[in-house]
Amino acid sequence: MAAAQRTARVAVVFAGIVLALMVANAVASRSEDPAKATRLIELQHQLTLHPGDEALRARVRNEDKRVRQDYLRHRDFALRGAWLMLAATVVYLLASEVVRRRQPQLPAPRPDAATRARMAAEATFRSVVTVGGILAGTLATLSVLARHDSLAEYARAADRSPARTVASAQSARDASNAPAPTAPGLPIASASPQAAGSGSVAQPEGGTLSGPGTLLVPMPTDRGAPPKPAAAPELAKKPAPTVSASLAPGWAENWPRFRGPEGTGVALNRKPPIKWDGAKGENVLWKTAIPLPGWNSPIVWGNRIFLSGATAESREVYAVNLDTGAIVWRTAIPLPAGVPVPKVQADTGYAPSTLATDGARICAMFVTGDVACLDMNGKLLWTRSFGPLENPYGHATSLVIFGSGLILQLDQGHGDDAKSVLMALDLVSGKTVWQIKRDVGASWSTPIVITVNGSEQLITTASPRVIAYDPHNGKEIWRADVLGGEVAISPVFGPGYVLVANQGSNSAAIRPDSAGDVTKTAVLWTGGDGLPDIASPVVFGNRMLLVMTEGWLTCVDITTGKPAWDADIATTVRSSPVLADGRIYLTASDGVTHIMEAGNAFKLLAKCPLGEEVNASPAFVGSRIIIRGKQHLYCIGAK
Repeated sequence: MAAAQRTARVAVVFAGIVLALMVANAVASRSEDPAKATRLIELQHQLTLHPGDEALRARVRNEDKRVRQDYLRHRDFALRGAWLMLAATVVYLLASEVVRRRQPQLPAPRPDAATRARMAAEATFRSVVTVGGILAGTLATLSVLARHDSLAEYARAADRSPARTVASAQSARDASNAPAPTAPGLPIASASPQAAGSGSVAQPEGGTLSGPGTLLVPMPTDRGAPPKPAAAPELAKKPAPTVSASLAPGWAENWPRFRGPEGTGVALNRKPPIKWDGAKGENVLWKTAIPLPGWNSPIVWGNRIFLSGATAESREVYAVNLDTGAIVWRTAIPLPAGVPVPKVQADTGYAPSTLATDGARICAMFVTGDVACLDMNGKLLWTRSFGPLENPYGHATSLVIFGSGLILQLDQGHGDDAKSVLMALDLVSGKTVWQIKRDVGASWSTPIVITVNGSEQLITTASPRVIAYDPHNGKEIWRADVLGGEVAISPVFGPGYVLVANQGSNSAAIRPDSAGDVTKTAVLWTGGDGLPDIASPVVFGNRMLLVMTEGWLTCVDITTGKPAWDADIATTVRSSPVLADGRIYLTASDGVTHIMEAGNAFKLLAKCPLGEEVNASPAFVGSRIIIRGKQHLYCIGAK
């Protein structure tokens, strides 16, 4: 019995030592400087700008390795400590049971009853202390494992997707010789992409797309030299170019693509409601269950709503009646033989890309890199496969229709491996019209088409640059190196400028009437306030609203880049804001839409709960709002 008592005491002392070390580990883990992750991301951005700088590459590799090793060391120590605490507890309980069983059991009271009572009290005290130690050890473990600071998130992301880290990026590039996606009958442009300012850029191959709403036309002749860029300090004094949306007939009154007719979240001539409650059915015109899940946003043409859903085994496109909510048709999209289904993140899914329509056809894309085109009755017209795409989270860029073509931004891999490509497919046949290599890595943003002084430009964003192309033929017009990080934010435009923002880099205003590398000549300003990572901005007047995933709102003056106001709605937001009838509608992930005044100060007008998780951006048509929840599609309107 004496040996068992000594074993129990040793177990308690051992558990106390382990607990003290675990607490010290938790304190050290929580004391890490979160700015290290920001500095590392900035170094990675510099490396994308200077890929040949071996000293910088070595520094980034070492910093990346140190950050991940520190995080993993603290995590592994916490886990080992938890197992040791568990082992000490088991030993203590077994030893205590041996002591209890070896105590003599007499029927009559003994003279040493008081002593035995004291011993029982001591045993109870030891049990309480041990249980408390176990709880403290559990808390110390969780305090390390449950970290959500920038360093922990960076290390976890690197641990999940090691191919994205700098330390393994070079070996991944050396080992991979896979060509970029090709299309039958038309090779990708052979010119190697050049770094900004290093000379000529990649040239497109193929034909040309017509303007909005017409058929294919022959390749046009040279459109003439663009205006000479002005010096950056003079930009504010020079008259701004005329910048507007490029809209085909019928687009303005419909919602034909991601973020509406312009692709910027602006809902013109709409009168949406400002009050509803999904749980109570207030101003909910109908609610329809969607068979398969999807993160893509609904689009609308006429009295039909289109969206898609997918799992690893099946993909479908749906048409829903705008007036009744009935599913009019659902078309299965076959999986191509021999193409592996990629592993996807939970917040990407298998159908993250929003569809696009021109009123005669609907085009859909899935995370596998497969594109499908259907007619308005759900008949499958053609499919193309461009997968698998090298993207750690899954391809999520949405589709864009321009004239008679479908624009695909297939960004993947790293900026110097020549895997990213921009292309246009003929809507009727699915054949490639033109395509061009892009010297950028994987991105998740969706391009927009604007008109600058009467000529169309296709604006794309990916680290480290914003690039404008001629959407007719894919010819590059200008580029500006102002971005970094993992770019998921789509560009927008304001009076005279293209506007971009992305977490880990900058927000920026770029004058779009120049040519070539305009990084030092056409960037009006860059800023660092309220940078978003999922939700794209919306512009109203001379203001741009930026939305962080954590619910922090920053309204920026687009003439200076300085914040006009900010606010915290203290909720997770993945849906992009929409401007309608002088108000901004911002739907949070908990399904609550925050309606605020589009003005020079933050003014919350209403909060409207849906009662279901929402991660897609809503569609606005007439006086109705179409919201895709996690499981249902809702139509909101005044009853």
